[in-house]
Amino acid sequence: MVNLPSDIGNQALDAIMWPITLGDIEDGSDEGRIIVRAYRNCLMQLLRAAHWNFARKTAPLTLLADASGNTAGVGTVVPNPWFIYEYAYPEDCAKVRFLPWNLANQASLVPAGNIQIPQTPLLTGIGQVALGQRIRPAKFSVETDFNYPVPGGSISWEVQGISPQGRTVICTNVRFATCVYTAIMLYPSVWDPLFRAAFVAYLASEIAGPIWTRKDTKLGMRIRDEQLLIVKQKVQEARLVDGNEGVFSSDIAVDWMQTRRSGGSAGRWSVGGGGWDGGDGVYGYGWDQMPLAGGSAF
Repeated sequence: MVNLPSDIGNQALDAIMWPITLGDIEDGSDEGRIIVRAYRNCLMQLLRAAHWNFARKTAPLTLLADASGNTAGVGTVVPNPWFIYEYAYPEDCAKVRFLPWNLANQASLVPAGNIQIPQTPLLTGIGQVALGQRIRPAKFSVETDFNYPVPGGSISWEVQGISPQGRTVICTNVRFATCVYTAIMLYPSVWDPLFRAAFVAYLASEIAGPIWTRKDTKLGMRIRDEQLLIVKQKVQEARLVDGNEGVFSSDIAVDWMQTRRSGGSAGRWSVGGGGWDGGDGVYGYGWDQMPLAGGSAF
């Protein structure tokens, strides 16, 4: 199986029964231009529609601000007053799933060249990870901040999370925060078969109308609806399979999660990163509803 975007595009053309094979989806043909316009948006929406196991990534976040003023070299303005730390949104993030508490204040995973949060006060066990420790989600909030300009040389139209109007950030009370998220997986060679089948069908449903409208609009709409049924089936299956195989946060409101302590109370910061009861933010995000042509979603 060949794993280039052009191969995915040709599979989508096959799915809508269009009698043309493209050598490259960027060859300038009408079919290629239609596929290119739909490709990226279909990929992002499908990645956000389920917690795909192959797309799960865990990575340390880059610190932008410390509202306590204890970290030299970074700002002190955090847009959400309920939180202490502000981190840059990962450039390859399609959707944040959750932020685990860093109960041991582990600093070894901080990206190279990133500002180091001071290891004070010095406490027993700092930098040591308890083996077998369960993952606890911490409250966080994804927001836009206008206070810190993007790095020089960044192409704001192409890089995820940055623009001339501000940058996407993650606010939390976790020191040395690590983020668990769905990564933007551009290469079909790492997609699992279920995702690939769903993506081909989703792309096919988006291009069926524009391509077939030149010959038979009604046939194009019927093909689109048939492909949407395939998308729905594959995504629902993925939600069940990945949910059974992985450990994920829930978007269902649960009483004990709403009332439990989030790491301390106002004026009394905990070793795990600090925080207080209540306040803004979430413990994690569930998957998005899947928008489909014709106005339906699931």
